[in-house]
Amino acid sequence: MFDIQLFGRLEVRTRGVVLTGTDFGGDHPRRILALLALRGAMSTSELAGLLGEKKKTVESDMSLLRDRLEPGATPGDSVVRRRAGRWSLDPEQVRVDAARFDELVAAAAARPADRAVKPLTAAAYLASRPLLEDEDEPWAAAARAEYRAKFTTARLDDVTRVN
Repeated sequence: MFDIQLFGRLEVRTRGVVLTGTDFGGDHPRRILALLALRGAMSTSELAGLLGEKKKTVESDMSLLRDRLEPGATPGDSVVRRRAGRWSLDPEQVRVDAARFDELVAAAAARPADRAVKPLTAAAYLASRPLLEDEDEPWAAAARAEYRAKFTTARLDDVTRVN
């Protein structure tokens, strides 16, 4: 199982190993991983556009990322998949803290205010640091703002349900 942390600094925990920073093979492979974990399936063109890279560079970065995540794994066995021209992370092998945050906020919204505290507290714990805090890219700043707004809205919704 690969546990991907997007809140704070990007980290991957798997099989007793923690990968951070340069462990992913550079800025581009790390950003590709962050985008796939955050947004789900994306085409090479979409990734290239967001990262300001050429498609061939994205393909090369993807190969490097696969090797850093799972040294010696074949593309067919990798957690990084390519299906129908789109790259994604195998959902059977990956847990992402931002997805868990979304689940907790949704669970809180579906509960009466007195029972929403527990999932909101867990969501607040996950989001105690800014999303992708060391990324200065525009897409990362937009994602940070989106998650701040999600949490603020969830808290305000909870307060208005109490009153």
